[in-house]
Amino acid sequence: MDRYTKGFVVAALVYFFLAAVLGLWMGGANAAGWVRFAHVHFNLLGFMSMMIYGVGYFILPRFNGRTLRWPSWVPIHFFLANIGLIGMVATAPERPSNGFILFSALAVISAGMFAVNLGATMLMEPEKEEESASAATAGPAPTAPPPAAPKIDPDMRVGEILTQWPQTVDVFVGHGFASLANPEHREQVKQIPITLRMACQRHNVDLDYMVSELNEAIAPAPPTTAAAPTKTAPANAAKKGKLAKGETIGEDHILGEILSTYPETEKVFRKYYGDGCFSCPGQATESVKQSAMMHNVSEKQLLSELNRAAGV
Repeated sequence: MDRYTKGFVVAALVYFFLAAVLGLWMGGANAAGWVRFAHVHFNLLGFMSMMIYGVGYFILPRFNGRTLRWPSWVPIHFFLANIGLIGMVATAPERPSNGFILFSALAVISAGMFAVNLGATMLMEPEKEEESASAATAGPAPTAPPPAAPKIDPDMRVGEILTQWPQTVDVFVGHGFASLANPEHREQVKQIPITLRMACQRHNVDLDYMVSELNEAIAPAPPTTAAAPTKTAPANAAKKGKLAKGETIGEDHILGEILSTYPETEKVFRKYYGDGCFSCPGQATESVKQSAMMHNVSEKQLLSELNRAAGV
């Protein structure tokens, strides 16, 4: 979960506790009318609504295999919802008043932002996916050969690595540094003098494996050969059918089919999803793309490791 999605869940628990305290007050004394109002609204707009906001932002886009349509709305929604609720409770004794109407409007606007954002996410076609698909069919753009093969060592600063090689962010996210998926957090990390060795120790990540993955991510791509199109053609065609031995694993392939065709990929799934992946019924229906979103794993990094384990 990112900062504000998790913030909604934490706020929901706080409001739930406050509602319980007010309920105790109401049961033990002749409380004022605003206490009943606060108790009801801390439960409805505080606990229930904000728990739905937090869980909904995290779960629903992933169930649909998509990213949130307008992620920049989430912080705005978070502050509007909390300011609106607290303002309504604070101005409840003065009802009707302009202040109460203003805070009520903020609460309604925040709820509308949630509904529009999630509705657009599930109903509208994602633009970025269409752009990436057209870029894939057009083929890779020609690039100049690198002057020398770079190398990352354990004592380099994480910020230095992210600055010089932005593509390494997928490797970090894939190894449990989920917060680096947030651009704002990446900028903060770039200012912190923490080395790769220290970061791996703190997150309990295998240092040697991490260095190997990072160096592979920044290594220049091997030149393509004339025989390459004949190998990718059946891989693309296989997305509509069952995965066959020797074909490249793609984002639309089903987990169960991958494990059946390439049993050696089990170690990769176990690394990212744990033992529960092998008893989950979703294995028969979930694609690589959907599972990566559900588990907050880098799809690009997962596919790279799956194909490497499968030897294709």
